This record gives sequence, structure tokens and C-alpha cells, in this order.
Amino acid sequence: MFVASAVLFLGFLLPTHRPWNFPRAVPPQLCDAPIFTLDPIRSAELEKAQPSPALQAREVIDTMMTALHRGNIDRPRGRFGCEVAMRFLAPTNPASKVSSSTFASYLEQTWYQPLLSWSEYRWEGDLTLLGESEAYQQLSVRADADGSWTSVRWILRRVPYRDPAATADQWMVEAVFVSEPDGPEPVLRLSGQANSVRAPATAPRETGSPGDVVLTVMRALRQRDVPYPYHGCEVAIRFCSPTNKASRLSPQAFAQYLNEPWYKVLTEWDHIELEDEPEATGDGSTVSQDVLVKREGDDTWTVVNWQLARYSGRWLMDALSITE
Repeated sequence: MFVASAVLFLGFLLPTHRPWNFPRAVPPQLCDAPIFTLDPIRSAELEKAQPSPALQAREVIDTMMTALHRGNIDRPRGRFGCEVAMRFLAPTNPASKVSSSTFASYLEQTWYQPLLSWSEYRWEGDLTLLGESEAYQQLSVRADADGSWTSVRWILRRVPYRDPAATADQWMVEAVFVSEPDGPEPVLRLSGQANSVRAPATAPRETGSPGDVVLTVMRALRQRDVPYPYHGCEVAIRFCSPTNKASRLSPQAFAQYLNEPWYKVLTEWDHIELEDEPEATGDGSTVSQDVLVKREGDDTWTVVNWQLARYSGRWLMDALSITE
């Protein structure tokens, strides 16, 4: 029997028989990360703030954070912060096409409040480049010095500068994922019509078992673009552990790896069988869960092995391997 094995490890679908290029990143320095507060000088510069090839990705994020802060969102005029933030949204982000009043209404939803109510934020690791035109940055925000931290993930994309003579592209915001401490992880990226809001993709829950996680992700990947493009990839990313660099990928980048021949079965299977009990390792905080999948007409089953671990009471994916 021919055995093809591949591993989804640290965020990349990594075939074991050939190397892969990892994104350029420096390990997070969470303990020593400096804490930032609202900068009055940066606030005073918002009126003239515009995307530019001269701005680094972090400067774009900092401008967005400053604009959305409760001290600037409606000052010096109503929805002023929304106007500034929308200047920095990539054209591919449908939220860039709505009015400032509509944008403000989205921000009124509970899950986006950390973007407005923060008093402190810190970078969680360095900027990660995904190829040459996309970047990922994680940060945490909190409302006061004694409050709990909320995770915010930023996906940025290089966009051609409006001046045709420009020799460099500019960083703009493709998506913002806001993670509630005990709930879903909504994304500030609208889909469909300008007046619609994308429903958050399935998020990990403390009550979910390893088998629940596996089946949720497998079924989402099988219908990758239902109910909207890349939905299945969004679900899979949400179930990646913090140590898995797939959690830093955009849904579009994640989808590219699924097109590799080793992983097509994840989106093409017709039959699925979950092994009854996962195999626990160590103190039981990590498990190995097998699932069998098969396409219609295949003679044999493909084994998909999941390595999962508990993070804050939730089972999340550390690695995945496929054996045919």
C-alpha cells in the first residue's frame, strides 16, 4: 500500500516528504510586551491621516485603534473615528463600501466593543508576513489596568497606491477578528449586500469534545464555501490552537493549502467515520483522534489523525496528519 503522509503543524499543511517555507516571524515576547495607551499626538493627527506606502503595517493598525477609541469615535464630530478607520480598509473588504453611519451601527454590536472601549493594548508577537502582499498581527486590548485581555487579530493586504506613479504599495486592513474571552470570534468584514452582516463562524466551546471539534471542522471543510466563500476555512482557523500558526492565516491563504493534492480529501470526502475514543497522552490534556474518510468509489479509507490539546478549557488543534 502506498502511504502519503502530510502534517498540518504550526499552521502549515506541511508534506513530510518535502520542505515548506515558513512565514517570516519572530517568536512572541508576551511577558515583556510594552503596553500602549491612547496617544494625544496621534489623535490630533487623525484628521489628515491617510493610507500611504510610507506607513508600516503596525502604523496602520495603530491609526485604526486610535480612530476607533471611544475618545475619538465621535470627536470632533459624530462618527469621525469611523470616517478615519474606513480610509484604511482594503477595497476587498466590503465594509469599505458602506456609509460611516452604517459602519458605526456595526460597531455598536457587543462583540466589537473592545475596539472602542480599550484603554491599553499590546502587540502579541511580531508582524508575520504571509507571502509578499499579506500580513498578520495579533494584539490584545483591555478596558482598564485590572481588566482581562481580549485578543484582536488583524489581517492586512498590500494595495496599489492611488498615485499611478508610486513605486510601492500601501498596507490596508483586509479583516479584523475580535475574540471574546468566552464566546465566538466575529470578524469585522462584511459580506454580501452593503447592509448585511456576516454571521460569526462556529467557535470553540468549553463543552465540545475532541470528536466534536474534528467533526465540526471536517464538515465545514467539506462545504468550504457554504454559506459564503471560505466559511469552512474560517471555522478551521478558529479551532487551531495558539501554537498552531494556521491561526494566523487568512481564510484565503488557508484555502490555498487545501488545493494541494495531499489535502483534497478534506474537501472531497463523501463518507466519514469517527473513532469512538481518542487516545489520551500525558496528563490527558492532549489527545490523538482518528477519523476515517472516503470518496464515493474509493476502495480504501483515508486516515486523518488529529492532535488536539486543551486551551482555556477548549479542545483546539495542534496538528493534523493524513495517511492514505
